[in-house]
Amino acid sequence: MKANCRFLLALLTVAALTLGTAVAGSNSTSLPNGAQLSVSIDDPLTGTEFLIPADDLDLDVDVSGGASVGLGDPDATLVYVMDVSGSTDVDSGAGCGLVLNCERVFVKALNLAAIADGSVDEVGLVVYADSGAAADMAPDVGDQLIIAPNADGQLVTVVDSTYSDVGGGNGGAAQYTNKPVGQFTSFAAGLQNALPIVQASTNGTNIVVFLSDGLSNVGGGSFGPALDALVAEEAVIYSIAVGPNSSCTGGGAGTLQQMADATGGTCTEVVDPGDLPNIIPDLISSSLDSLELAVDGGAKVAIVNDEIDPDLPLPGADSVTYATSAADLGPGAHTLCVTANGSDASGETGSVEQCETVYLFQISLSPATATNELGTPGQEHSVVATLLGDSAKVGDRSIAFEVVSGPNAGLTGSDTTDAAGEADFTYAAAQGLAGLGTDSIKACVTLADPTGDSGCDTATKLWQDTTPPAVSCVPTVNPHGKKAPPANNQDGFWELLATDAVDPNPQIYVTDSGSGTVFGPFASGTKIKYTEDATATPEIKEIGSAAGQAGAIAWHIIGNGDACVWAVDASGNVAPCVACLVPPPPM
Repeated sequence: MKANCRFLLALLTVAALTLGTAVAGSNSTSLPNGAQLSVSIDDPLTGTEFLIPADDLDLDVDVSGGASVGLGDPDATLVYVMDVSGSTDVDSGAGCGLVLNCERVFVKALNLAAIADGSVDEVGLVVYADSGAAADMAPDVGDQLIIAPNADGQLVTVVDSTYSDVGGGNGGAAQYTNKPVGQFTSFAAGLQNALPIVQASTNGTNIVVFLSDGLSNVGGGSFGPALDALVAEEAVIYSIAVGPNSSCTGGGAGTLQQMADATGGTCTEVVDPGDLPNIIPDLISSSLDSLELAVDGGAKVAIVNDEIDPDLPLPGADSVTYATSAADLGPGAHTLCVTANGSDASGETGSVEQCETVYLFQISLSPATATNELGTPGQEHSVVATLLGDSAKVGDRSIAFEVVSGPNAGLTGSDTTDAAGEADFTYAAAQGLAGLGTDSIKACVTLADPTGDSGCDTATKLWQDTTPPAVSCVPTVNPHGKKAPPANNQDGFWELLATDAVDPNPQIYVTDSGSGTVFGPFASGTKIKYTEDATATPEIKEIGSAAGQAGAIAWHIIGNGDACVWAVDASGNVAPCVACLVPPPPM
C-alpha cells in the first residue's frame, strides 16, 4: 500500500524534509506509520577534496549534518468520519457530556495536532448513521469537500454543527449545508462517503479516521464494495470503537477491525468516551532513535550523543544536528554514508541513508634524499612530485617547485601532473665552493574549492666534495729563471702543483720524510728549492733579494730526507703524498 501505516495520526508527521526542497546532501523516507524520516550530510558534499599532510599517513575528515523525524512540507489528507447515530445522543458519563460531544472534542483536538505539526494540509469530514454524507466544509457556493486544517476555523464550525436526535430520528451536520443522515448505524454509509474526499485529495497519503459508538446494524451488503473502493485508492483506515457498547470486532454488517485490517490501519477500543482526546499522543508518536556513519561500505558505527544535539532517542516531530568524523582516511576516493534510524509507536522501524563521496590526496616528492659529488659543469638534479589519490582525479594538477634553502636557493619551476599524477622539476647546480651544501626542495599543490587545501612535500639534495686534490711537483728553473734543471733535477728546483674539482685554491704542504717536519701551506704554482741533508736542521727560508733579484724561486727548504708533497682542499680532503726526489749531498 502507498501508506503502510500502523497507528492513527502517525500521518500527522508525514511530510517532506524540514530542510526544505530536496538539495544535494539530503535524503528522506517514511516510517511504516507514515512519519517522514530524513537525514542530511551538509559538509562535506560530493566532490570535496582534502589534502593529507606529507608527514602523515591519513586524515580524519569532519562530517556534519542533521536528521529529523515527522517534519516537512504537508503531504497528507485526513478524513474524519463521525458517528451521529441516535446512540450518540446520550450522556457519555464522562466530562465531555454527550457521546457525540466527546467525538467533537476528539476531532477538534486531532485537528489542532495536525495544525501544530504542519504535516497535514487537507481535511474533510463525513457524518453517518443509516446513510452518510460528506460535509460541506466552506461557505462558498457548492459543496467544498476539502479545506486546510486551519482554514478560518471552518473545521470547528462544521464539527460543532454535527447533531444527533434520538427522539427526532435524525443525525447529521448542519454547516455549511445541512446534511441529515438518519438514526441507525451503517458502516458502509460512512465508508461510501469518505471515498469522494479521498479521490479529491491532492496528497500521496490519505488517512480515514472512523469513529463509532456502536455496532453496524444496517447496510451490510454494501460494506464490502465500499471498503474495496477505499482499498483501491490506497487509503488507510484507523477505526476507533467509542464507549462500552462498541467494539472492534462486533456487528453484523461489517466491523471496525475489518476496515482497519484491509487497509493497513489499526482499530482502537476506547471504553470511556472521555478518554478520546487522551489517545492522540499515543497514536502520533514517532522517534528518531540513532545515527550511524559508514565509510566505503564498511560497518556502520554509531554516532554518539556527545556528537549529536539534542541527544537521541528523540520524540518527533523534531530534528537534531550532528558533527562527527571519518577517521584514518588515506589517499583516494571515500564514500561517507550517514544513516538515520527511527521507529513509530507500534515499534515498527525504518531507516534512511545519505552518502557523499570525497577525495583525499597526498603529495610525495622523490627521491626524498640524494647525494652527488660536485665538480662537473652542467650538473643537474631532478625530482618527481607524485600526487597520490583517485586515479581519475590526480591528473592535470599544477605543482609548484622551489629550492627553498641551500646553495641553489631561489630556483623555481612548475609542472602539470600527468595521468599518473606525476610532475617533474630539474635544475642546474651551482659549481665551486659556493655550490657545496644541502638544498631543500619543496613541491606544493593547491586543491580545488571549497576546501582549497594547500600542502607541500620536501626533499633534500647534498652537493658534496669527497675527492682529494691532484698533486704533482715538476722540475722548474733556477732562482733567476733562466736555466732549466737537468733531467734528474739534482739541484732540487720544483714547482708545486695541485688542482681540485671544487676548490680553486687547494693548500699544498711539503713534509720532510726524514724528520717529519711539515712546511706550508703553499699555493699551487709555488716554486721551491729542496735540499736533502741528513745532518742539517730542517728549515725553510725565502730566496731572492729585496731588490727583486733571483725571485723565480720563492722558498728554500732543507730537510733530512726526501720531500713528500701533498695537498688538502676546503672540504678537508687530503691528497696522497707525492715524492719529489733530489740526490743527497756528496759524502
